[in-house]
Amino acid sequence: MKYKIFAKIIYLFLKILNSTWRYHFIDATNKEKAKKLSAHGSYVFATWHQNLAAGIMAHSQRDDQFTMIISSSKDGDLVAFTCENFGHAPARGSSTRGGREALIEMVKKLKLGIPGALTVDGPKGPKFKVKFGIIEICKMAECPIVPYIALPSRYYTFQKSWDQFRFPLPFTRIYVVIGDPIMVPNNLTPEKFPEFSEIIAHKIHETEQRALSVINANRRK
Repeated sequence: MKYKIFAKIIYLFLKILNSTWRYHFIDATNKEKAKKLSAHGSYVFATWHQNLAAGIMAHSQRDDQFTMIISSSKDGDLVAFTCENFGHAPARGSSTRGGREALIEMVKKLKLGIPGALTVDGPKGPKFKVKFGIIEICKMAECPIVPYIALPSRYYTFQKSWDQFRFPLPFTRIYVVIGDPIMVPNNLTPEKFPEFSEIIAHKIHETEQRALSVINANRRK
């Protein structure tokens, strides 16, 4: 009972804060490009765990629904509750518990045309290390990976967390960059997954640099 009350308080807190945030979307047409590349009109956003808060909230004011793999841990319960209340569909699992079931659930949703989103270095890191799950998912679902960053211009950093988690400050502007879609080759073998994961990481870093350049340009005005 106490947990449900706490989860509801967090949801209401985020809903109020979200009403103060302003979103600026960059290269949003890449979503349509990704849909055309997909066998089912779907795609998977790939982002870093440290940007999870802004990443989830960026689409809560739009009609987009995403399937998200969320840890089966207690902390994951809070994230899942928040996602559901903002219109998204969590698939519960991680590298240690229920991961295979969550992967299969996401593939099913992608084949129905529902896009997905993954924190590719979550739930526990290492920071900026892309895990292979997103490669396997997108290969099975025949859909592209889309590098994605939602970067607030002002945020608080939780320095002691493994990912230096970023939480947007009230009344900040959040810059959402949607990168060029990346297709997983049909003939990509597991031995090539490490090399391909490095490509994904590089592309996510590029989207963050794009967001930073826009933020810095606006600050100089």
